[in-house]
Amino acid sequence: MFIEVQDLKQEPFYVRHVFPIGEIKYSHEDAGLSEPVVADFVLTHRDRDLHVNGTVETAIRYRCSRCTKEFSKAFNVGFDLTYLPQPKWTNEDAEIALKYDEMNIAYYDGIALDVNLMVLEQIELAMPMRFVCREDCKGLCYKCGADLNEGLCSCKDEETDFRLSVLLEFRQKKMEK
Repeated sequence: MFIEVQDLKQEPFYVRHVFPIGEIKYSHEDAGLSEPVVADFVLTHRDRDLHVNGTVETAIRYRCSRCTKEFSKAFNVGFDLTYLPQPKWTNEDAEIALKYDEMNIAYYDGIALDVNLMVLEQIELAMPMRFVCREDCKGLCYKCGADLNEGLCSCKDEETDFRLSVLLEFRQKKMEK
């Protein structure tokens, strides 16, 4: 979906668009979109400078990084973006120093805003680094691979290396609190 800048009027442009599954090309080995993506935003502009404020909602199917089970979770992210026309670079290999205030600025071709790309970027930026089904997920036994959320495994507790005993004591104190 593209929004042609020359067709915009002075008043704010309200958009609510539902992207069917597969239209937003999100791909990750441990996650995928499990519901249509709903983008709801307001676009305002001054000449070719665009300001976009809104939300992206969907549900995402994850594979837990601790226990490897699949689960689905609602996903909702708000955004407030500024798009400027792509500047004319004198040298494509030149490095450009950005100020902190410029970190919220993105560039577009000056003709049309690619809404699909904007929505995909917001999904990717808001994804967690690790997918966990729940905070107290115990994961898998490192020896036999049993799911520790379903109970203890049959592995024998081996004696801890004395060099690691300080860490074991720290862990036990932390569990007591």
